[in-house]
Amino acid sequence: MRKNITLAIALPLAVVLGLSGCGQNETRAADSEPSSAAASQIDADALSLDGAWVKAADDGMTAVFGELHNSTDRDINLVAVKYPDAKSVELHETNEDGSGGMSMQEKKGGFVVPARKSLRLEPGGEHIMIMGLQKAIEPGEQITLELVTADDQTIEATAVAKDYSGAQENYAPGEAAGAHDGHEESGHEESGNSDHGAHGDH
Repeated sequence: MRKNITLAIALPLAVVLGLSGCGQNETRAADSEPSSAAASQIDADALSLDGAWVKAADDGMTAVFGELHNSTDRDINLVAVKYPDAKSVELHETNEDGSGGMSMQEKKGGFVVPARKSLRLEPGGEHIMIMGLQKAIEPGEQITLELVTADDQTIEATAVAKDYSGAQENYAPGEAAGAHDGHEESGHEESGNSDHGAHGDH
């Protein structure tokens, strides 16, 4: 009779201990894995667009400038930028066109920001080109962009709009055709007229 009582007590105790051990294992596993929110925050801090600004424009095209900063120990490749109020966005570079002017074209492979360094986006140089504006960007307005890296990370950035008149540039052959919302074809200098909004002379 005493044996039966001992077994009756031992079995529930074993079940309780087993459940307790299982709970501790689950807690340890949860503690050892970072939350997705924390991981996203790390990604968001890896690349930033500091001092960002965009040329105010009523329609057509415009450009975004600033300084891309990489806070990590590895190179970051920016391959795309998204802006909801435009037909398309491209990463552009500007080069001499051989006739004393400047020609801009899409930067193949995007922008590479070296580890712990910065890449300046500026008028007459590399920049983010917004094409086919579907909504005017007014001076003083702040727009939101999404920066997309080669490893599919998306980082949000903001840019303040301001009036600007700067370097004159041409499109490289084939760059303007079709993709620029019906504006002039390649080889025609952008002059900031009403057909091109306020961007063309960036």
